[in-house]
Amino acid sequence: MRQIIFSLTILLLFGSFTEKELKFNDYFEDKALRLDYIVAGTADRYEAYYEQLKEEPFWGGSKVNLIDKFNFGEFRVLVYDKTETTLLYSRGYSSLFYEWLDTDEAQTLSRSFYESVQMPFPKAEIVVKIQIREKNTNFKDLYKINIDPKNMFIRKDKQTAYKVQKIKNFGDHHKKLDVVIIPDGYTAAEMDKFHKDCARFAGYFYKVEPFKSNSKAVNFWAVDAVSEESGTDVPGKNEWKNTVLDTHFYTFFIERYLTCPNVKMLRDLAAYVPYDQIYILVNTDIYGGGGIYNYYNLCVADHPSAEQVFTHEFGHAFAALADEYEYGYENASDIFDMSVEPWQVNITNLVNFDSKWKNLVEDGTPIPTPATQEYSKKVGAFEGAGYVKKQLYRPTNNCKMRSNSTNDFCPVCRKTVEDLLKFYTE
Repeated sequence: MRQIIFSLTILLLFGSFTEKELKFNDYFEDKALRLDYIVAGTADRYEAYYEQLKEEPFWGGSKVNLIDKFNFGEFRVLVYDKTETTLLYSRGYSSLFYEWLDTDEAQTLSRSFYESVQMPFPKAEIVVKIQIREKNTNFKDLYKINIDPKNMFIRKDKQTAYKVQKIKNFGDHHKKLDVVIIPDGYTAAEMDKFHKDCARFAGYFYKVEPFKSNSKAVNFWAVDAVSEESGTDVPGKNEWKNTVLDTHFYTFFIERYLTCPNVKMLRDLAAYVPYDQIYILVNTDIYGGGGIYNYYNLCVADHPSAEQVFTHEFGHAFAALADEYEYGYENASDIFDMSVEPWQVNITNLVNFDSKWKNLVEDGTPIPTPATQEYSKKVGAFEGAGYVKKQLYRPTNNCKMRSNSTNDFCPVCRKTVEDLLKFYTE
């Protein structure tokens, strides 16, 4: 849902080799290593601290595409060999902490956030760097750790408390996009409802392009994690529920923003299966949701707009797509560095429109593009996007990333989703 968006000017090169020269089995075992850390501080000063390492039984990702070629996200994890001369794995992601940095609270209050990154399990010693994107669009080092895979303190807890369901299974998880659905606010008596909800939402997913045309590229799993109480926390109404993930509305005082602070438990539950994306299904009929790139998705189960929200949030968490609606800001300069383009593919400030979707604009279409009937089905540059009314533009007049009135991604968003599907399924 709400993402604090900065911009990108340079695609950094990670080494002199090509991806094809990296062979998974030369460097990794077919399981995962999870690094958990705490990031804490204020908007002006923050640091990351080691929490734990954990061995997980499945590596859900591709064995071919190990190096991130998209450069999305406000963070990235870089895995090097011991000498730091060869990049073995990289992935961009975002987090709730990064969004919090832009709140009024972060100006004065010091807070901590639990975060986690997953990587293939190394065969030899590695160096892991976590970097954060600054407002000037450059990345800087946030944390660095040397990891020996023989370290006796790498946790190897067995995941046995809950049953696993295969909702949709189209084959080898290394060649599919694997989505694990985790329930929150479903009691033991409501597990049958959870299974039916999973099947229903998977059906919603396959109705939307480009997922419909690539239906056999996506596996769905579910972990039957039971909550003691039904529902979720609604702090604005003083409603509190004892649930397995402690999800809640009113994140950053935004009524409909639904998030999950219990990242450790969430990752523990996801590790029951091979996964690329985590989707939390919350047992409530209140409107809301959330999506954080390569971190997690959330959607409510029973609101009438849940079908539209489900894939909208997936657009954030899977493809790093920006919201294209206006919400709370008058001018883009209030939250964006206007000297460079935002890094999200579906918004522009026209500083370097050639680097965005200008090639999709028909000759004769004015830029900026008026939101009139004449251009209602055209690709252009329509003002109002990324939570601001002025100075920021979206590709089409309407899109799934703008409103629930359409179930279609615009051509720019759809192309990004297609590219990422290919990346995960090669």
